[in-house]
Amino acid sequence: MSSSPDYDIEKKAASSGEIVTEDVVPHDENAGHMHRTLKGRQISMIAIAGTIGTGLFLGLLANGGPVGALLGYLIVGMLVGLMMYSLGEMMVWDPSAGGFIEFSSRYVDPAVGFAMGWQFWFQAVITTPVEITAASIVISFWDTNDNHKAIYITVMLIGIILVNLAGVKYFGEFEFVFAFIKIITVIGLVIMCLVVDLGGAPDHDRRGFRFWRDEPFNNTFFSVVPASKARFLGFWAVLTQAAFSYGGMEGLAMICLEASNPRVTMRTAVRAIFYRIVLLYVFAVLLIGLCLSASDDHLLQANAQDSGTAAESPFVIIIQTSGIKVLAHIINAVILTSAFSSGNEYLYSSSRSLFMLAQEGKAPRILAKVAKNGVPIYSLAVCALFGCLGYLACGKSGANDAFNWLANITTLGSMITWCGVALAHIRWYRAMKVQGLSRDELPFKSWTQPYGAWTVLISFSIIMFFNGYTTFMTKPFDWRSFLSDYINIPFTLILYVGYKFFKRTRLVPLAEMDCSTHYVEDSVVYSKY
Repeated sequence: MSSSPDYDIEKKAASSGEIVTEDVVPHDENAGHMHRTLKGRQISMIAIAGTIGTGLFLGLLANGGPVGALLGYLIVGMLVGLMMYSLGEMMVWDPSAGGFIEFSSRYVDPAVGFAMGWQFWFQAVITTPVEITAASIVISFWDTNDNHKAIYITVMLIGIILVNLAGVKYFGEFEFVFAFIKIITVIGLVIMCLVVDLGGAPDHDRRGFRFWRDEPFNNTFFSVVPASKARFLGFWAVLTQAAFSYGGMEGLAMICLEASNPRVTMRTAVRAIFYRIVLLYVFAVLLIGLCLSASDDHLLQANAQDSGTAAESPFVIIIQTSGIKVLAHIINAVILTSAFSSGNEYLYSSSRSLFMLAQEGKAPRILAKVAKNGVPIYSLAVCALFGCLGYLACGKSGANDAFNWLANITTLGSMITWCGVALAHIRWYRAMKVQGLSRDELPFKSWTQPYGAWTVLISFSIIMFFNGYTTFMTKPFDWRSFLSDYINIPFTLILYVGYKFFKRTRLVPLAEMDCSTHYVEDSVVYSKY
């Protein structure tokens, strides 16, 4: 894959050892550029809290039981950590690149980069109205008038657009505050669950490991017999749900173009993610399993309704069943801020992925135009228009069903992206060996490679393949659910084959692969528009 002129200047300067200033990188002095103003503390908090959404842990306990849920979350958390290490090596080596979109193009095939980029953009841009709608539904905890939903969606949509228009500096501060609130809340809830488990709640019921002893796994999943088969299938359902809960973590790659001192900040963020996310989530699932029975009527009813309200959260069910007053309202308010924050992050990610596609010529060039404050203004406008899909949830049953279907077809998106990241890393690793490049030159080197990337690719491919197995267990066959469970795969394949056919691209030979870094210290990424 050929390098752009500004990249050539960067590489020559880097190899000669001379000091390069930002103004020699672009050809056009007046061109807009991304602003590297995101601080390390902001990036770390965004990366950690970005996966904490509105339906925190919903469905995990009911399907897998306390032990099944814990094992499922631990296994998927380890896999996602391995994926982030693979992505982290590439991001820290070349933070001037367009994230996994450009890595897929340079290290695998331009057609793969095209498919990965548009697939991720679609996933992110559709999730934005989903989160906005979830926030409006959460408000129904206090306001039960459905006619007001459109008003709340409008307020939320305008709010996230204004935050993104303000520039990445203000976006970072906004997300830092809300991420801090989410993390402190989850830590507080973990402590609360520990107190409840030890008998410190108003009901004074010391639960201990009662639920682990009574039914560690789900013996009645889908009424399957024998019980051993039901336990395994329930555990497998936890794997797919846990993968969806961790989804969005790969969005960290969208930030590398706007991170200050990216090789330091991104390295710190990747290292922190693996330990903090796994510990935060695993401890939460552990204590939920200690405090709440998988067969609790409130939990089963919440999973059956799946309406998105705060009452669905296992934490709120524990609060209510333990006799704790007022706290449910506080948790609901935090869930509201979480939904708003998630919508804000997905609008950011979708606009940056569209900008990166335009930079590579895989989207109209005008979408690469950057305003003076570093915002890709046209990309943001296009993505904001998709936020209006949230109004479908306010319509009649047909419109609402269409909205829910759009939301469901994005569920495999993150796992497809994770497999793409692993594939790009495998190819990059092999090319470095072929070209005689030492991994000791990497500013961030993971001890998990190359086996970590292979584990991610194989494991998530298997989970994706069996993702919709429950559709075969329903009578009659639920073809709508089957379609929403698997449509991402042919969608991505069509993008790949179509681009490869029209552009006649080829798999990048290992010996010819551009494994060099294009990053110059303190340089910024200029728009190619």
